[in-house]
Amino acid sequence: MTKNRIPGDLQVWIDARKRFHLSHAQVQMARELGMNPRRFGKLANHKQEPWKLPLPLYIEHLYRRHFGRERPAVVVSIEERARKIAAKKAERREAKRRREELNVGIAWYLPEPWDRLREIAADADHMEKTYAEWLAVAERTLAEMAERGFEVKKVVVDVNELAAWCAEQGVSIDSAARSQYVASLLQARHAPSPGC
Repeated sequence: MTKNRIPGDLQVWIDARKRFHLSHAQVQMARELGMNPRRFGKLANHKQEPWKLPLPLYIEHLYRRHFGRERPAVVVSIEERARKIAAKKAERREAKRRREELNVGIAWYLPEPWDRLREIAADADHMEKTYAEWLAVAERTLAEMAERGFEVKKVVVDVNELAAWCAEQGVSIDSAARSQYVASLLQARHAPSPGC
């Protein structure tokens, strides 16, 4: 892993490890003790003040005193820690991408324009006769999709805009066209804004 790919808060530990000749274990001990690597210069002055322990031994001494053991049970280098953090971030990004792929839209109608939709729909004979019937089916569909792990977005459909879109596309106002229209609205919602 290159230096510029390691977060700054971890890079300071790598720099301190090299500068003060610390082992991976000593770096981990210092991290567990909550020490600040930027202040190691003040602590690593045993040559000027011979009564002080060298920094690596001082860290080990503090660790023994604080935790009652010689060293951590498992030692993870800073580079390995950075790799794990990067892998977790990548995993989260991938999980988010997968969740977004599971996002689907459902055409959502309001009570007032329902009769108008039935008047202009090419497949009116396959549609629910009343708004109440349609709403019951739609809510059941929402629940079933949610159980299957889909995040379903309600996309409120303006019937006049739907009719204009279908005319523009040269398609009949049927189930397939309504699905395409909802998909186009969802896509427009999630499209990046200009300049992004």
